[in-house]
Amino acid sequence: MIPRARPDPVIETGPGPAALTGHPVRERRMRDDQRDWPAGRDARTELAKDVCAFANAPGGDLVLGMREEGGAAAGIVPLRFADLDADLPALTSTLRDLPGPRVSGGPHAHPVPLAAGGHVIVLRVAPGPAAPHRVTRDNHFYARTPVGKEPMDIHGIRHAFAASASLAQQVQAFRDDALARIVRHEGPAPDLALPACICHVVPVAAVTRPEGHDIDALRAAAAPLQTASPGRRALGQPRINLHGVLCIGDRNEDEEQTAYAQLDRDGCVELVGGALLRRGWAQRNDEELWVVYPELYEVPLVRYGLRAIADTLAVLEVPAPAYLLLGWLFAPGTWIGYEVAQHRAAFPSLPTHLTQLTAPPVYLEDFGADPLTVLRPAFDVLWNAVGIAHTPTDLATGA
Repeated sequence: MIPRARPDPVIETGPGPAALTGHPVRERRMRDDQRDWPAGRDARTELAKDVCAFANAPGGDLVLGMREEGGAAAGIVPLRFADLDADLPALTSTLRDLPGPRVSGGPHAHPVPLAAGGHVIVLRVAPGPAAPHRVTRDNHFYARTPVGKEPMDIHGIRHAFAASASLAQQVQAFRDDALARIVRHEGPAPDLALPACICHVVPVAAVTRPEGHDIDALRAAAAPLQTASPGRRALGQPRINLHGVLCIGDRNEDEEQTAYAQLDRDGCVELVGGALLRRGWAQRNDEELWVVYPELYEVPLVRYGLRAIADTLAVLEVPAPAYLLLGWLFAPGTWIGYEVAQHRAAFPSLPTHLTQLTAPPVYLEDFGADPLTVLRPAFDVLWNAVGIAHTPTDLATGA
């Protein structure tokens, strides 16, 4: 099977699963080998049916330039291009647009150069968050079977719509349950100091085809999470716990935990920055306040946190897409602090009833997305709660 995290390690030949030849490979629900390049309109429409079938399922790979016999890869048929840099983006754009709704999670293309010249093209299709998808030229929905693709019947279409709605609900239910466990002091760090900002990354694969990763693989993959801390110090070495592995930060002067990163067996990641209260001074009435300064977690998440999570999931070979979910836990009436001019700060207060806040899920088509672009709208939700449209933190420079 081609490695699931990303198609770029694929090579022409070798003994491992990243090689196109050199070991027996059979077509299954998540791979389809096709000999020819789809040059014409009809051929691209036919390929779009395969894209829809994969997007309506847990995803898969289309391998172009591979001959198959009896459901197994039988040999490479090199594809040759006058201008690969133009032909490949044109194909992927067409394959995104022919289905309705548009397939947002791919296909992502990887050309594999061949020693004798030419290429094999690997097109990766992720499960679609807007599934089920249909091909607009025949208005049919397609499903993936062990022998290829086939149009869905009415029962399959109903099930696909129900599963699509369930996916978003399951992801948000996971986040809500995780926040509730932290409030009940049942999370990975039961003595976490609040207020806290909690970032979850939930791969779609963890919902659609959950599998438990080996604990040694988890421990090795979690190493990048040590650099993801919202604090000034790195998190500790990965340690085994009930749900996977945990990298945990230092305790504060009250012997409370301040930060941690949890990697679950199914590939979900929970990154938490706690102990966010700092002293502030309201000059208008000469009052000392205990304040949350969002830049304390916003800047590290943009600079280190999301990239560390992406590196961890790449090592574990957990594929995109994924959902990013940001949440906060507070005491009633928490003050939010930010600088409005040199040596002058503002301290708006959250509504007194607000002790928990969550941002809408952010869909990540791949883990190479720009962290600033991904996180900024999620950060804005907290600022909206105090009447400010967008985060005033200079996320580009961290100032």
